[in-house]
Order: sequence, then C-alpha cells, then structure tokens
Amino acid sequence: MNILEFQKSLFEKGKQQGFIDMEIFYSTNKSNFVNVSQNKISSYVVNENGGVSFRGIFNNTMGYSYTEKLDDESIDFLIKEAKENAVIIELDEQYELYDGAEDYNSINNYSKNISSIEPQKLIEAAFQMESIALNSDSRIKNVIEAGISKFESEVAIINTKGLNCHSKYTSVSAWVYLMANDRNQTTTGYYDDFSLRDFSELDLKRIAEKAAREATLKLGADSIESGNYPVIFRHDTASELLDIIISNLSGEAVEKGFSKLKGRLGEKIAGDNITIIEDPLMKNVPGAAAFDAEGYPTRKIELIRDGKLLSFLHNRKTAKNSGTESTGNAVKNGYRSTISVGPHNVYLKPGKQSVENIISSMQNGIYIVELQGTNVGINYVSGDFSLYAIGFLIERGRIGRCINQITVSGNMFDLINNIEEIGDDINFKGSVSSASVKVNNLTISGS
Repeated sequence: MNILEFQKSLFEKGKQQGFIDMEIFYSTNKSNFVNVSQNKISSYVVNENGGVSFRGIFNNTMGYSYTEKLDDESIDFLIKEAKENAVIIELDEQYELYDGAEDYNSINNYSKNISSIEPQKLIEAAFQMESIALNSDSRIKNVIEAGISKFESEVAIINTKGLNCHSKYTSVSAWVYLMANDRNQTTTGYYDDFSLRDFSELDLKRIAEKAAREATLKLGADSIESGNYPVIFRHDTASELLDIIISNLSGEAVEKGFSKLKGRLGEKIAGDNITIIEDPLMKNVPGAAAFDAEGYPTRKIELIRDGKLLSFLHNRKTAKNSGTESTGNAVKNGYRSTISVGPHNVYLKPGKQSVENIISSMQNGIYIVELQGTNVGINYVSGDFSLYAIGFLIERGRIGRCINQITVSGNMFDLINNIEEIGDDINFKGSVSSASVKVNNLTISGS
C-alpha cells in the first residue's frame, strides 16, 4: 500500500470512528555508508527506516499515534492508539491543524544523479580518497576512515483541512579522517564535503589532500603562555559557537525560560556588523525547505539586523503563545518525534574581507581551527564556553607554528558585541553557518 492509499483509508476509517480533523506526517530515510581503511572495506551499512505519525481531534482533544508499516492492520492500530491518547492528553496540549497556504516556493532538493549512484561507485571513491591521502605526504601514516555516503529522504504532510505538502531530498557526502606522525608527535586531520546535485561535484582529491594538510600542519605543536589574545575563529569553529546564539533565538526556548534573549525583541544585542539571517529558500544548501514540519511555508527572515534583535524562530504553537506569526520553523526529528522549533539555514551575514587579508592586518594573535568538548564545554543558556582548542599563532601578519593544549574561554553574548571583522569564507554545511570571525580579546589558558 502506498502512502496516498494509506492516507485515504486512514482518514475514512478515522471519520467513522469519530475523529473530526486528522493529519499524517510520513517520512522515510535511506542511506548507504561505506568506510575504508588499510585498503579494506571496514564497514558498509545500508539503513532504511520510516513510518507515519497520525494525529486527530477526538472528543475535542488531540490524539497521537505512529507506526512503521503501511497496511490495514496499522490503520486500525493508529486510530485505536490516537483515541486512547486523546483521553489522557491535557486540553492545553491541543494543537489546531494547519489548512495550508495558497502558494509555496519551489525547492528542488532531489537529484536522480545522486539517487542512482551504485554502491560500487561509492566504494571505489572511498578507496580513491584513501590512496590520495596516503600518497600526499610521507608523514601520513594511517587513514583512519575514508568514507562516503548517499542519503535519500521523503516527507509528506497531509490533513483533512486541505494541507498537502510533499518533498524529496538527496545528498552525497565524502570525508577523510587520518593520522600523521613525524616520529615526535602524532596528529589527526579531517575534512568533508557534499553535493546535493551531482556526484561529479565531489572533488575527492581536494577532500583527501585537505585532510592530510590539516594533520601535517599540526605536527610540532605545543602550548603557549596563558593570557588575552586577539583570536580568529575559522568558519567551522565560528559556526559551532554561533549555534549558542541560535539556540537562544528559539521561540520554544524563550517560552520555557531557557533563552537569555527573552524579553529583548527590538533591543540592540550585538555589534553593528552582526546580521543573522534564516533563509530556507537559498539554493544548494542542506537546510533548504519550502515548508516546515507543520506544512507552514518557509521564508527568508532577518533575526538580527545590524545588532538589533528582530525576531525569534517560531512554530505555530510558540507563535500563537507569543502573539505573532509562525516563521516556518517547526521541526520533527522523524515521524516518531513531537514538533519543536529549529533552524533550517541560519547564518551570520559574511563580510567582504578574505581571511588572508584579516590575518595579514594583525601583528599577533591566534587562528583557531578546531574546538573540542563542545558537548560539555558550552552553556547554551548563559552563553559561557570553555573549550580545548587547536590553532596557529599569528605573527606579524602571517600564520606561524601550530599550538595545542590550550583552552579558549568567553561568553558568546559578549563575543557578538566584540567581533571586529567577519570574513567572506562562509561554507554552508549544516543548519547554522558562519564565516571566519575576528575577536579582539579572548582568554587563552596555556602552559
């Protein structure tokens, strides 16, 4: 039974059982992962999962249920479970279904080229990256993992009020994680890239060589004296820190009292050079989406403009509780999960200077390329962070020796008021992105 047949039968039986309005959220995911190491396939995994969640209004309250199977037995199960849940769910948990928008932007996230990639092609690409990495430098001693994955997903949201949204998504990603050694020290390097359109867009040579260079440049690293230093966070580390601000821009976090920005709409909270944008309609980025997990249309919005807080991210429930409109940021982590709030494609507006120019204008400082311990070293409510880091000294406008065994500490809400320069090197790889940023003064704990 396909999803449309299943939905039609489910709604017919649900109506017979006393449900007023009903909705299904259907999602499927299929992925192929291959990892190679030491000229052998270390793992090859095919994952395929999916299912349907059902919600409907029964006796003036909302009932929920879900199943993995699309068959007649599952239809009876969904209706029975939803009716039982509707009895025990409190009235304030009711959630009115959305009847859809007149128009949705067209976002094409599906590529036949990627969907049709054969497993053997993935395996050959992984071995190619391993070989390139090992031959790029004699100090590369072991490729811990050369991997490549193909991912496909499909989502459909259909209800009895007229909503009917459907999307398909594909991507292919490749990465190399390796080890370098110069007899005195062992270091690691990592690099990854992706394509949403065509397998040929993956530059396998570049991925392998960048991972190798990352590792070899770290050889000979040692610590530095503790003190306050000008710091540049490379785009990937800056993106990790920016996520602290984005978590505080969630209307759900505001509602629950977990956001330091609660009550500050319309206020200046960052420097004049800080503009943060949510743009799900941008092409060729992982978070592109025409609608959210409630079927609400997405749109480009400025969350912070020139340092002024303009908007939080909302789903329909948090928007209603805040007396505003949804921003189209309802998210579901699969068909089993409940609806929450999250970003699609949020980014710090990049500047016009290259990182090389920013570095050349500095007499001294630190260029941070890796942060460790972000799962424990960040307080997302207060904004405080204290993280192990790896980077490079900046001396007289040039990159110097590598440094490790250091800790960088600060507060992200202070940091966004003290960013002096923003680079032009933004790289969209996730739901939160930033270019490299320069901060005039941060505490570094070293030797």
